[in-house]
Amino acid sequence: MARKKEKYTHVKMKRSTGSKVFDTLNIIFMVLFCISIIIPFWDVIVRSFSRAQDISYMHINFLPKVWTLDAYKYVLRDDGILHALFISVARTVLGTILHIIVCSLAAYTLTRNEMPFRSIITTILLIPMFFNSGMIPAYLNMKNLGLLNNFLVYILPSAFSMYNTIIIRNYFYSIDKSMEESASIDGASQLKIFTAIIFPLSKPVIATVALWQMVGQWNAWFDNMMYTRRTESLTTLQYLLRRMLDAITNSTNTSASGVEAMGSLVDTNPDTIKAATTILVVLPIVVVYPFLQKYFVQGIMAGAVKG
Repeated sequence: MARKKEKYTHVKMKRSTGSKVFDTLNIIFMVLFCISIIIPFWDVIVRSFSRAQDISYMHINFLPKVWTLDAYKYVLRDDGILHALFISVARTVLGTILHIIVCSLAAYTLTRNEMPFRSIITTILLIPMFFNSGMIPAYLNMKNLGLLNNFLVYILPSAFSMYNTIIIRNYFYSIDKSMEESASIDGASQLKIFTAIIFPLSKPVIATVALWQMVGQWNAWFDNMMYTRRTESLTTLQYLLRRMLDAITNSTNTSASGVEAMGSLVDTNPDTIKAATTILVVLPIVVVYPFLQKYFVQGIMAGAVKG
């Protein structure tokens, strides 16, 4: 019997021809998909380190003919760029932390069966997902709340998202209820259960939502233009770089003297400036992403409940 069991353990399952073809086509598709993403991004990197006269619009630029930092020097020479960078980092960090706290607490509350009027509250919160008030009412609302030319306008309006709350709530539902029941028997309050059990076990969904919010906060510039454009001290990095790109494009399109407005660093081509600006905006998210990626696939609940 022991020999038979050992024999059967080494038997491999035979894969069908259709399964092999599917896996092969899937691998080919994913390789081509990755290439379609990597090559354009690499082209932008090469353009940012190239001289203006070396850029070709007819084919992909794989390597710069002459490596230069002129485009980055032009972008970073603005005295206000460091302050704008500080504002962008501050709104990203504070906005993400507040968003996670508010959405997590809201999601946990909506998972409590004993909560009165839970279905009605959920319906009310779902309505803004399908109906938008519009730009003018939103501006008037910010004005009435005293958020115009205020740093809090970057944080408070985006502190809650019903879409992210639903995602977090659905993950909370997947956590085994026996842990909550055991904690309740031991006398733990709802806040203690949330902070000691639910939230630590929800790292994958929390990391995912945090990354979404970080990307949204980091790339945001429209709220800067709408609500704080008259206050230079609240200018974000994205809005500042956008204004620089607009100024370069307008100066080169309107007159020949616009070439001089670009300075002696980048000659006559604003494409290197656009590429350098793109890299500066994307780089922080690219640096942060690997630290959060592991939570997307990690089985945090595996082995959480034993017996």
